[in-house]
Amino acid sequence: MRNLLSDHVFAAGWTVLQDRFGRAFTTQTTKIYREILSAELTDTAFQTACRAAFRFETYFPSPQKLIDLATGKDFEALALAEWDTCLIRARSGEMATLPNTSARIVMNSATNGTPLGSVAADRLDWIKREFIKRYAAQLATEAQQRTPAVLPSITNKELTHVSAN
Repeated sequence: MRNLLSDHVFAAGWTVLQDRFGRAFTTQTTKIYREILSAELTDTAFQTACRAAFRFETYFPSPQKLIDLATGKDFEALALAEWDTCLIRARSGEMATLPNTSARIVMNSATNGTPLGSVAADRLDWIKREFIKRYAAQLATEAQQRTPAVLPSITNKELTHVSAN
């Protein structure tokens, strides 16, 4: 089982980051950062992210930036790695993508449904660019869907007292 981000490691790292960037956050903002980061990072990964942010960042990092700093990857790098895996599978005669995955949907879109192993060599560069662009966007969308709501949902009834002026 995966080790989760502990309260004391988060608190220590959060304090250093707030001090380094001269920022103080509300309890709600801190809670949102904590929820996002604990779903994706272990204690060690969070410590790595904090060290990297302290050293390299100019502004306070977003939760996704901390995750990227911890893993050493961003969505485009992950998409490129997936492309390489697909190409290896296709060259060995296997299906390039696994069934029921985002990669399969994106690959079918990029190749217009043609199996990757059947694509003409002169089209591979274009398909690679399209796959990486689309798959990176898909990974970003999936990450956003895993992100807790920043604001509570508001009904129309609650908005009746708000003026448009």
